[in-house]
Amino acid sequence: MTVLTLAIGIPAAQAKSSSTEIDSVADATHSSSVVETTFSLSKDILTNYYKNTDLGTAGLTGKTIMDTNLLDPKLSNYVEQKIKTKQYVTDAADAEKENYTLNFTLLSSEVTKEGVFLSISTEATFNYVGLKVESGFGEISNMFFKNTDTGFTLTDWYMPYDYYDEFVIGQVDNSSRFIYNSTSIDSNISQRQLELHDRIVDNFSVDREIGSEVSTAAAPAPSATLRSLNKKNIVTYARNNIKASPASGNGVVPYYDFSQISGNWDCTNFVSHALLAGGAVVYDTNGTGISSTGWYYRNLSNRSSSWSGVPNLHTFLVNNTTKGPAGTSITYRTFDWFSTNHPYEVGDILQFYLSGSYNNWRHSTIITEFYETSQVNVVGALVTGRTASGSYNNNQKAETIYPGDAKRVIKLIGYYN
Repeated sequence: MTVLTLAIGIPAAQAKSSSTEIDSVADATHSSSVVETTFSLSKDILTNYYKNTDLGTAGLTGKTIMDTNLLDPKLSNYVEQKIKTKQYVTDAADAEKENYTLNFTLLSSEVTKEGVFLSISTEATFNYVGLKVESGFGEISNMFFKNTDTGFTLTDWYMPYDYYDEFVIGQVDNSSRFIYNSTSIDSNISQRQLELHDRIVDNFSVDREIGSEVSTAAAPAPSATLRSLNKKNIVTYARNNIKASPASGNGVVPYYDFSQISGNWDCTNFVSHALLAGGAVVYDTNGTGISSTGWYYRNLSNRSSSWSGVPNLHTFLVNNTTKGPAGTSITYRTFDWFSTNHPYEVGDILQFYLSGSYNNWRHSTIITEFYETSQVNVVGALVTGRTASGSYNNNQKAETIYPGDAKRVIKLIGYYN
């Protein structure tokens, strides 16, 4: 597949700075002009990238990202392969978008002698072609511009919550100013890019079938009473709290954003609060520290692992017969089922597996909508979830999230009281 992109024009005066100017910037604690220049360049690069990955290949003409001369050649080659894979996912999952808008927020910046580091949130809103519901997402980009004789060049670009970067490059310390150096984009990374692309192509090439791994709920404890969860309230909470600082799910359990901890995500904590909004009660087993039993959060140093851990929440839900939410699960590799036999409902949980260096269950979301696919009598799921401030899924087609890896639905059967 040929990677085509939209042409972007960068005025020469905007893209260049003299070495004297850069020296003065390095000595200053902050240079608004340099940050403004590199942020403007970043917005052009990001607009180019997202329009290529999200709008499909039809009708796109112009230069490649490498032809803009804003990216280091090795990084440009990496990004072009990434675009190729993501374009394939957009086309294969029928995820072309319309009414598409992008907004960028500068989260942080740092100017050094070596260059400029920026952390930027990109928020997209759109409708999938043929669907009326509003969808969107938020993603974070960490970008490093090095000053050269010809102006600023983007040498490092890492999306800390993006399945592609994490599979290929691995998880990195998000607090580091330097994400990865272009010299580290070696044959091993190129091989992992090809591996991921092939996995995704294979995934979309097979018949869409339900997998064989199914869990069933155990018999409840004699004293436990199973009550119904309000799945409408679960969905409402998820849709209303993905962007801003989330509220407590029940007004009692405090909300702590787990993405503030280096190397951690907020997705399962967010789902736990959504379950509270649906009427679930906590199961506090009076443990100390990080407890392996129950489902509760008192504070960061006193809570259950099931509250914020992706596999831990699953283990608790499918085995719980005493107190708190419970469910059954089914694991599979695609999201398409016959509408008369789909095993999930709006308000249930959908979790994603990430292979590669992580090789574990990685992301938790709430199913918030259904849609009809191009296959007769087959439906797909739209999911909503929160990873961090500025990083979220909003009614996003589940097939486009962690494509090529297994997924599982946790069908909520209620909560024990």
